[in-house]
Amino acid sequence: MPRFLVPRTCALTLLLCLLCGQASLTEAQQPRPAEPPPEPYYDYPYGSDMTMRRTLTVDEAVTLALSNASAYQQSRLEEESAREDVRQARAAFLPQFSVPLGYIGTTPSQVRAPGEPLTFSHVSASAINETTAFLNASGPIDLSGKLRASLRRSRALLAATRAGTLMAKRELTLATVDAYYGLVLARQKRRLADETLALAEAFVNLALRRQARGEGEAADIYRIRSAAATRRDELEQARLAESAAMSLLRVLTGVDFVTHIGVARLTQDVPTAAAAFLSYTEEMVRLRPELAQLDAQQEAAREEARLARRELFPELSYSFNAGFDTADIRRLRQYSGGSAVISLNIPLWNFGASKSRETQAHLRARSLDLQREYTVQRLRQEFYDQRAAALSALARIKLAETAADLAQQNLNLIFVRYRQGEADITDVIDAQGNSALTRLAYYQAIADYRTARVRLEIDPSQRVPARSAGAPLPRSPDAGGAKCALNGAAAEPPALAGLRLGMTAEQAKFLFPDLSVEAADESGVAKASVGVRPPANRPSAASLVSEVEMINVEFTDGRLSFIRLDFPHTDRWQSTDQFLSVMAVRLGLAGAWKPFYEWQDKGVRDLHALQDMALECDGVRLSLGIGLEGIGVDQSPHVALEDLKAARVVEQREDAKKRVQEEGGGQRAKP
Repeated sequence: MPRFLVPRTCALTLLLCLLCGQASLTEAQQPRPAEPPPEPYYDYPYGSDMTMRRTLTVDEAVTLALSNASAYQQSRLEEESAREDVRQARAAFLPQFSVPLGYIGTTPSQVRAPGEPLTFSHVSASAINETTAFLNASGPIDLSGKLRASLRRSRALLAATRAGTLMAKRELTLATVDAYYGLVLARQKRRLADETLALAEAFVNLALRRQARGEGEAADIYRIRSAAATRRDELEQARLAESAAMSLLRVLTGVDFVTHIGVARLTQDVPTAAAAFLSYTEEMVRLRPELAQLDAQQEAAREEARLARRELFPELSYSFNAGFDTADIRRLRQYSGGSAVISLNIPLWNFGASKSRETQAHLRARSLDLQREYTVQRLRQEFYDQRAAALSALARIKLAETAADLAQQNLNLIFVRYRQGEADITDVIDAQGNSALTRLAYYQAIADYRTARVRLEIDPSQRVPARSAGAPLPRSPDAGGAKCALNGAAAEPPALAGLRLGMTAEQAKFLFPDLSVEAADESGVAKASVGVRPPANRPSAASLVSEVEMINVEFTDGRLSFIRLDFPHTDRWQSTDQFLSVMAVRLGLAGAWKPFYEWQDKGVRDLHALQDMALECDGVRLSLGIGLEGIGVDQSPHVALEDLKAARVVEQREDAKKRVQEEGGGQRAKP
């Protein structure tokens, strides 16, 4: 359990007050305002000593991590360095200004004719004392295009480093989110371990009391004590895991090790609907910084090849001077002026070095192109994996929540039954373990959803902030009041082969003259079937049934209540999902197709419907499937439309008929 520590400053203050004797008795007797008690700080046995605490949300943790010393900060410095390279490449087009100053002094020549003035001794000199001072402007003229290629390469490398910064930012954000929810989950595990240990100890006490009354057995004591020891071991492991998770989050966020980190409750703002995933499409993969970096690196490689190829082009440069070059500093005006130097350098041969560098750059570009194709496939896999993980976790949340509630109720009942002597100790241990596992599965599903959801973002650090606890949750697409997917714009169920629910037999015969309707039975149901032949008066909307083999219908009280289209037996479909993906498009219906075990009305007409997928709303069900498959060509594709209200009326009539028969049979059996 956590211990509470008092800061050492309080103890030092108390010691100084006891040793200080200068305070008068009157001052000591005067009432002083009550000081607030020192705030306790948590200290875990396997972690560092903590004297402070701080509560972080996941957004705050990400913000701290981005400002902390990390690979992301290093990437930002590299980006700044690349930006300076662009500035240098741009400056290469401009002239370079300088002020060269020089003085050359030589000894007089020792060889001269009598009467000749003194002259310089070095052939390279123009006077014995030569002083120069110029304002020089020099630079290259980009005749070959090398400077432009170099600038484009620097810009491409800047774009690559900028994408690398975004990649580092994304990786750091994901690592921080994982660490944050890892700590949240570790704290929940520790809490559950603490609760289960307390519950196990309570059962130990209860078992001892029962044994003292002569109601229990020694074996029960050993079992429950063994279970309690196991729970204690789980608690110690959970404490260690929590301490390690908190240390990892400290490293990422820069929070000191003397600070206890508090986290938000995992059960706040629990996701309930998948509507938020409609905006996540595969096109988001194209915007990932990994691809932007590869594109920029490939562009830099192409410019590198262009730069190498232009090394053999002529190079033109210039140099302009303005100043003086004189032997007598007193005669500056005579030797002042300007000069211009234009030079053209024509490279001839460098033994294939430029060609080799160009080939090397092309190979690098091809390698980056292959790497990009592989990265696209990898990112697509990651996108679909994370989206599936998020949707799966979203479904698991609801299931785990239900399981946890039921497990808790079961534990409560087992506890009462055990106290009354009606349950065995093994039932207690199993119920206790199941309750802990189901609650942990619930927390794990929430954490899995949040970590998978954040991985779908292009920039996870800019994701939509979490709603406040009091904000209403979004409604599920299939919640009450939502638009029925079967109704469409016409506000009525769709037609199958031109047939609509509620038609009379005469209206159906107008579409299918060969339709022969049987007499209605005692429940008011009249059945009919017809082999499909394309009649001339069939509406064009019936093109869906061009391959249908048989149509079966039912009329309840003279109105069409059931339509089934049977296709020929086949083995072409890989699964019901494949058949659904084709037929849903042909029917023009997009909605939440559900399997049999999630139907609102689980009434079925035969076993084949157990594998069907259906849309249900407003008392109407549209189902389709390929039946129960065996090992041969025995798929039976079909589409059915049923009026559920009429089906319930028929069911009530049949139940009433059975009750009458049972009552009549019972009366006849009496003597």
